[in-house]
Amino acid sequence: MLLAALLAALAPATSPAALTTFGSSLSVPATLNTAENLAYQGTFTPVPPNPEAPNGLFHTFHYGTDTVLWNVASAGGAPQAPATGQAVKVSLEGCAQAASDGPSPLTQIHFQDISPLPGGEGAKVNITSQAFNIPVCGQNGASGSTVSTYEPINLCVAAGDYVAFNDEGGYVPNVYRSGVPYEVMGSVGGATMDSFLKNNGTGNGALLSASELSANEGFAINQDAELMLQVTLGTGPDATHICAGGTAGRPAPLPIIRVSHQTDGINAQRIVAVAVYCRPATGCSGVATMSFNGQQVSVGNDEFSLPGNATSHLPIRLTPGLLGLIRKHHGVNATLTAVVGGKTFTQTISVKIL
Repeated sequence: MLLAALLAALAPATSPAALTTFGSSLSVPATLNTAENLAYQGTFTPVPPNPEAPNGLFHTFHYGTDTVLWNVASAGGAPQAPATGQAVKVSLEGCAQAASDGPSPLTQIHFQDISPLPGGEGAKVNITSQAFNIPVCGQNGASGSTVSTYEPINLCVAAGDYVAFNDEGGYVPNVYRSGVPYEVMGSVGGATMDSFLKNNGTGNGALLSASELSANEGFAINQDAELMLQVTLGTGPDATHICAGGTAGRPAPLPIIRVSHQTDGINAQRIVAVAVYCRPATGCSGVATMSFNGQQVSVGNDEFSLPGNATSHLPIRLTPGLLGLIRKHHGVNATLTAVVGGKTFTQTISVKIL
């Protein structure tokens, strides 16, 4: 036991994983679809009795329009992002049901980052992913148990946000009257999924308001239903630097100062003015010296303080001996060394008589 404790103490500390998952646990198959199983009253249209409406009332479940689904209470996992980062992978269970006597269903779908509105009054759409395709039920073995994996580009999420399923309805008259039946929901006791339907009302910046209620569109609360969607969240090095909380692909920081190769004149007071660009808005402070053939040729350590976001001319007084060499050789190449913020910058400067 003592040996085990000693080894544990000497073992290197492990860093927390930068990849986590949230959303559905995908523990049940998707058996509910967006055309028939959302909590909208719909419309009952009187028609002559027929096999589809034996009691003389034809039920249209809701409009076949743009749809957003998101979990707000999940039985098997947290529905909201636990941290700020990037949705690097989305796993979706289910498929699109094709009509038996009509055109192929629209398979184009999207994923969205949405933020809850205060007081549980719906959500706001922040970012929509590129288009993906969901498999069609029955084709290539696809079913409500099929899990498809998608990798959105730069789908940034903030802690507390939801990642939602978004479709464009896919309405076709007399075929997909309530839109394409996207079978992407499971029957899960205790789960709650919100939905929002509106033509051209689910894009970036849209408010999915809980006060917008209607028999055929708007907001609805779907009890005991869970969107079969799971998100792999990346943070730190596992998320793009474009997203807050990510560092992957971040370009190297630009240097504090920039000194370009230049030719400067020396005046009668043995002063040469070197052009230096200071990048930080707060300014740059440091020490600059010049040397020739490895020997320091500036007089003393010249401290400087330059304004930020500007090019300034840094005056450096050179030794009398270097002035003689400049006259003799009609100019020399010296090395400027500047130390700013603990970092050293060097550049060759051609110095000539004015």
